[in-house]
Amino acid sequence: MSMVAGKVGTTVEVTGFDLTLGEIVAVARQGGRVAVGPAAIDRMERGRGVLEAAVSRGERIYGATTSVGPKTAVSIGEADVAEFSRRLLRTHNAGHGPLASREAVRATMLVLLNALASGRTGVRPLLAWAIVDAINSDRSVAMHVWGSMGQSDMSSMSDLALALFADTELAAGEALALLNSSAMSTAMAALALVDLDHLLHFSTFVSALSMEGYAANPSIVSPVALESRPLEGLRVQGQAIRDYLDGSYILARNGPRNLQDPLCFRSLPMVQGAAHDNLAFARRQIESELNASQGNPVISTDRGEMAAVANFDMVSLCMALDVARLGFAPLLTSSTERVAKLVDTTWSGLAVGLIEEDGVGAPGFNGVALFHKSITSEARLVTVPLAGELASSSHSNSVMDRASLAALGARRAAELCLLGKSIVAMELMVAAQAVELRGHKPLGRRTAELLAFAREAVPFAEAGRSPPNVQPLLDHIETAAGRIDALMSRRRVTA
Repeated sequence: MSMVAGKVGTTVEVTGFDLTLGEIVAVARQGGRVAVGPAAIDRMERGRGVLEAAVSRGERIYGATTSVGPKTAVSIGEADVAEFSRRLLRTHNAGHGPLASREAVRATMLVLLNALASGRTGVRPLLAWAIVDAINSDRSVAMHVWGSMGQSDMSSMSDLALALFADTELAAGEALALLNSSAMSTAMAALALVDLDHLLHFSTFVSALSMEGYAANPSIVSPVALESRPLEGLRVQGQAIRDYLDGSYILARNGPRNLQDPLCFRSLPMVQGAAHDNLAFARRQIESELNASQGNPVISTDRGEMAAVANFDMVSLCMALDVARLGFAPLLTSSTERVAKLVDTTWSGLAVGLIEEDGVGAPGFNGVALFHKSITSEARLVTVPLAGELASSSHSNSVMDRASLAALGARRAAELCLLGKSIVAMELMVAAQAVELRGHKPLGRRTAELLAFAREAVPFAEAGRSPPNVQPLLDHIETAAGRIDALMSRRRVTA
């Protein structure tokens, strides 16, 4: 896989074997174009040759010379291939409900194109060219997100296939190759992983400001602490917190208020580090899935052979998404505890509700804390694992007796990102109020910049004033994402 930047933007050359997260982002979100090179076209032609040779020998090939599911015993004659293909797509087209976003559709087309370019599916190059044209012309496709059991995204892929190939007479095996794919699940998982990764790093940044608002003990990110447990995530996230706090008053001898802070502060490097390590595992799995065969049968162009498989079972993808989401359960609950501790005068030593009393008795940021707790509780439910879901064995002659629910896992990961952005933004707003109310200086060089960034969107709440609404801050974070990355000295996953 290679990316070429030109006047019209990035062009991703699709090879079938080395698609990356950065290339998914470039095409899905940045309008990147795609191309399929001669080597991939040659591989597709050789793959097609392997399948056609098997057909000519009279072999029984699932979805090519036989029907599928409960009618696998039915043979498909050459004269019926085109009509069978048309009906196969339509009988699986049960989609309704929510539609995939534009970026999810573009990412899905790219993942499917990469699979076809590998030559493993046995489809003709003309199908790849049609997908290339659809991506490069930014064609709109109504693709529904409901209906996948994780044994390929058949209903969603039929939306895509019917939109792109309604006027194409499909050859033997091509309809099944288009259906028997988890390209949507994989694409949505890739996009969600990128967003979760950014959410993790931003939450670590915000937590450093919360430490200053609480006057927390920074010994947790000392070299002694970080070297005591040989965990990559602990080291990376703990060092990041220390870097953000560089120059802060809490690093001075008399800076912290307590020897032992509540665990939502004291366990910060471990909680953030665990999420880091979970995402690292999920990234490896998802990057592998981007370039893996997801169909049945699978063709080897090197061996000139084909095999019946269950490569459509997305158990690895589902588990990777489970692990990724689970890492955020303790992270987000710790966030809501920090907000609660900052707002509660018993713990923070600051004004009740973080707003100085003016005689009226309003509760200040307590309402914000309750809202924060509500959406955090909702986010925790989204992190529940799905890989243990029990499927019915009553479908397709009891052959389809497993469900991985990878598509649902990807949707929940996206939902977790949405909730997580609000949770972290609200913590930032509360931390900013606490830092200024406490009034201790200096802040860390970068946490001071984060405070200034927040104040561009939401004001300090003076005595007698109500807490600001977080939406302007959320909008500011979204539109100025590049500045946040610069403050964190971190390059976002892009082209």
